[in-house]
Amino acid sequence: MVKDILVSDLLNERAMEWDVKKDSELTNTILRDLVDTLEANPDRLYLCANEIGYTERAFILKFSDDWKAFMNPIFQVKDNLKLVREYNPIDKKQYIIPRYTDVTICYQNSMGKVEAVKFNDSASAIVSHAMDVLEGLQTSDYGLEVVEEFDTASPEEQAQVLNEYLKSLNKFKEDLDSDLSNSDEETKKEWDGFKFMKAVSDGKVELYKPENKSPIINRKQRRFFEKLAKKFRRRKR
Repeated sequence: MVKDILVSDLLNERAMEWDVKKDSELTNTILRDLVDTLEANPDRLYLCANEIGYTERAFILKFSDDWKAFMNPIFQVKDNLKLVREYNPIDKKQYIIPRYTDVTICYQNSMGKVEAVKFNDSASAIVSHAMDVLEGLQTSDYGLEVVEEFDTASPEEQAQVLNEYLKSLNKFKEDLDSDLSNSDEETKKEWDGFKFMKAVSDGKVELYKPENKSPIINRKQRRFFEKLAKKFRRRKR
């Protein structure tokens, strides 16, 4: 069935894992709706289940005239970090964000079998976008907004800002890891996820806390970015 696609700013909750094999009827329904909706929107390269109203963690990716489904995907490997500019159509602004040129995701196929696949370059960026949607993240949630002062700053000033930005991302990751280690037993069980995740994870897989209702990079970090922009403005006066 062709479904309406939700606008991105309404997708602020993490899509959750589910038992693909046990809930085969649900799996088939999600897959059918994803395919029908993607075919009805030929301009799209991927579509996530939460974009069409489901809470389950799944997306399909277009390959020429074919498509492939990824159920319960998680990042297994992320290599070759680069800072890139991306345009956010929601607020019509540009952001600098970290992207990896080589990523490997582990997932279940529609039959529940565990598989892994590696993506490079532009395909890696597309998959990373889909994973952001499943995490309930927008570019504006963790990207560094490109203000006019940034483009007119010296290379040294730009490097300083980018360095501070990367430090802030690392700090937020450390805070999340700390919060998780102090979580109650029920939360830890949710974090563990399905058995297949435990089997394939090497301990370096990064996930976000299921109970979070808002994006991980929150108002506190936005204030940090605003201060950087003000610093540039003061220097240019």
